[in-house]
Amino acid sequence: MRQAGFRGVLAVREFRALLAAELLSVAGDQLARVGLAVLVYQRTNSAGWTALTYALTFLPALLGGLVLSGLADRLPRRELMVGADLVRGVLALLMALPGLPISLLLALVFLLTLAGAPFKAAQQALLPSVLREQYLSGLSLRMVTGQSAQVAGFLGGGALLTFVDPHLALGLNAVTFVVSAIVIAVGVGYRPVPVRETRHEPGGTVRLIWRDRKLRALVALSWLVGVFAIPEGLAAPYAATLGVTTAAVGLLMAADPAGSIVGAWLVAKLPSGRRPALTTWLAVTAGVPLVLCLFQPPLGVVVLLWATSGACSTAYLILAQAAFVLGVPDDRRGAASGLVGAGVLSSQGVAVLAAGVLADATDPVLAVATGGVAGVVFTGLSGVSWLRARSRRQGRSPLRPGGREDDTDRDSELTSPCSSSEAPPPGEETDENDLVGTVTSPCSSSLAPPPAGTAAEHGNGGADQVIFAQSARPASLPTNERSRKPWHWALWDEPGRVLFLILLVETAMVALTALLAGHGVVDRHAFVTLGIIVFLGVTMGELSRHVERVRRRFNDTPHVNLTSVWTFSAALVLPPVLTPVLVGVLYVHLFWRSWYRVRGVRPYRLVFTGSTVVLASHTAFLIRHLYAPADVAAWGSPAVVLVVVLAVIGYSCVNSGLVGLAITLHDRHLDLRRALGTGKENALEYGTLGLGAITGLLIGIDPMWAVMIVPALLVLHRSVLMRQLEEAASTDQKTGLTNATAWTNLATAEVQRAARDGAQVGVLMVDLDHFKAVNDAHGHLVGDRVLQAVADVLSASVRRYDVVGRWGGEEFVVLCPEVTEDELRTIAERICEDVRQLRVPLDGATVDGLTVSIGIAVYPEFGPELQDVLLAADDALFVAKDSGRNQVQTIVAAIGDLGR
Repeated sequence: MRQAGFRGVLAVREFRALLAAELLSVAGDQLARVGLAVLVYQRTNSAGWTALTYALTFLPALLGGLVLSGLADRLPRRELMVGADLVRGVLALLMALPGLPISLLLALVFLLTLAGAPFKAAQQALLPSVLREQYLSGLSLRMVTGQSAQVAGFLGGGALLTFVDPHLALGLNAVTFVVSAIVIAVGVGYRPVPVRETRHEPGGTVRLIWRDRKLRALVALSWLVGVFAIPEGLAAPYAATLGVTTAAVGLLMAADPAGSIVGAWLVAKLPSGRRPALTTWLAVTAGVPLVLCLFQPPLGVVVLLWATSGACSTAYLILAQAAFVLGVPDDRRGAASGLVGAGVLSSQGVAVLAAGVLADATDPVLAVATGGVAGVVFTGLSGVSWLRARSRRQGRSPLRPGGREDDTDRDSELTSPCSSSEAPPPGEETDENDLVGTVTSPCSSSLAPPPAGTAAEHGNGGADQVIFAQSARPASLPTNERSRKPWHWALWDEPGRVLFLILLVETAMVALTALLAGHGVVDRHAFVTLGIIVFLGVTMGELSRHVERVRRRFNDTPHVNLTSVWTFSAALVLPPVLTPVLVGVLYVHLFWRSWYRVRGVRPYRLVFTGSTVVLASHTAFLIRHLYAPADVAAWGSPAVVLVVVLAVIGYSCVNSGLVGLAITLHDRHLDLRRALGTGKENALEYGTLGLGAITGLLIGIDPMWAVMIVPALLVLHRSVLMRQLEEAASTDQKTGLTNATAWTNLATAEVQRAARDGAQVGVLMVDLDHFKAVNDAHGHLVGDRVLQAVADVLSASVRRYDVVGRWGGEEFVVLCPEVTEDELRTIAERICEDVRQLRVPLDGATVDGLTVSIGIAVYPEFGPELQDVLLAADDALFVAKDSGRNQVQTIVAAIGDLGR
């Protein structure tokens, strides 16, 4: 189905009235801007006063959109528009009076612009009710006619002022407002105030948008349109870079508006079924022509590229705003439309200002291309987020028709160790990350707090985040509205010593970055290199997002996510002042796309870990800066290799040391495994840093060579996940020992090997005595800590190559290869003694007096199969417990005792 054409839209009487009123206002506004500029300059002869007057015709609209747009939801919208026009007409008439002081004239300009906000909000909220299914075509027509009215207003104003006084132009502006009010009063029907579905609360519209992932994404898409206004703002310096005449500036400035008219016209021709997907594609495509400016094409090609960008950006903005307005309840459309409109205006100003600063530091071509890259990346992310939220609400995949799941989503299902998952409560919107976590591990310990409540993530191998303490609350992000206030942040719940370390590290990061700001040349090449690294890092994060999310949920030890490939390489080849930019982008992207709502991931921890990564990167930079040539092409000697190795070690030590210190301060005791992670995680960390060094060398040759590292990282990331899943499948989650299934497989293989070699294999069945009394006296949580402590004693008491497993409940099993019966008894007696010496500290108490009973058996003495040996050891354990516990027994000893 296609949208009705412009002819069908114009057939709606009320829309014709609204459109006519808008065109009168727009044309009058442009006429007034020209008249004001001429009048103020004539009276002050000051460019500054003239610029301020022109700015006051825009900036108050932002304030009005935030403060006054809510009136469109509290008053009848037609009456509000009529009243706003009459107020503006009176203000414009006062501005036309001769002899007004400049200060009073500027105040009237401010009020006139401010009064336009409720008019626009009411108009936006009224259009869906007037046009219904033709709403999108109406928006397109408004964009086409609005752009044309602006051009006509500017041209007509300039021509008119060559013949008449500026005061007369301001008077004509007042007339346009009065005529607009009459047209609306006559041509638009009365509609009562929309019935409010929910009780009004301050900030309710903002919360409404924030809580809806679909609306959030659409707002982000709309506000990102500001980056596509950069070419128009940099037209003059860009023309100077091309070496063309001043007349070409007007041609460049006209390219974007001309493309906007074409884009608005094309939107009305799109079939309704393809609009959601095309919204994202158009948004991403709008940035591509700007990126192509890096190749410095001639003027004609640049005009074509900018026009294409303007067409795509306008088209996607119309689609996004239409979807947003239709997605907001009618009783909130006025305030919501005003909020989005204010954001669109402010984003254009902020983007052009930032691009101007960048153009001064480098050149306008790079500034325009950077805006294009930012547009491609961030509109792509926002667009995909919107499509996923939209499709999830509709119950199907956004990328595949007929409800088929996307392959990447199906990857996470394959990791599920259980067959069922817990569904969200009825009526509650399911967050994408929550769903993945539920599917990937509905019954693993990743959904429960880790032992002793602490885990950490290191930034040195792609540092994620430090988790100092697990909250007792089930969600990682607060659901209580009060906790979002700064004085209720979880940061302040940290112990004082940890809080001091957090603030100290973050302060040191800022100070060291400022000290190193003068080192390295921040030029176009540096920004291009930064852009390529950011693009590759974000792309890698997107491609590995599902894998990373599963890994993050499974990991309770320091976590390595491979982003140090980019941060360490940046430390080698970029000026240090750009490193925080890279780290910030990568970690915000990881938090947003991979870790949001993952248990234990909190923003303040993310900031702390990001700070440790920046400090580690600065350490690597200083080592490289002091001992290695600045030119990577000269890195051909063994001494430079040694310097890079030292930089790797320095990077790792700083980051791991700060993370480990934070964990140790929180726990108040040193546990190297908890603070620094396992040997495998550290090996992965150094392997990732090695890849980062290689990436830095490739970037030094040519930044585009860094693309070659992405496939290797993807394979490595997935292989690491498979290893973690294998470990999770073979590990007992309470004790960290081998579980019963994995132990049986290992023991079976060992018995088969012993049968071939003629060796002996010993088995110990270990049972913790009176464990029920511990649970009854202290509770099951303390019982779990006791089991963990006993498991640690078992692991420490046996030989290095013995395998300890948890058999079930409070029962353990030990596999002892190549052992005699006497050696096996010695191991068992040592275990008994070590358990008797065990003290498990609690809060204000200690659990002691623990004992174990052990039954032992040796293969092949008790049979040719593992099952025979296990039965013999279990019978011996029964005899040990029946004989008074706290002892070691065998079947032979038991038979002898029974014979007496």
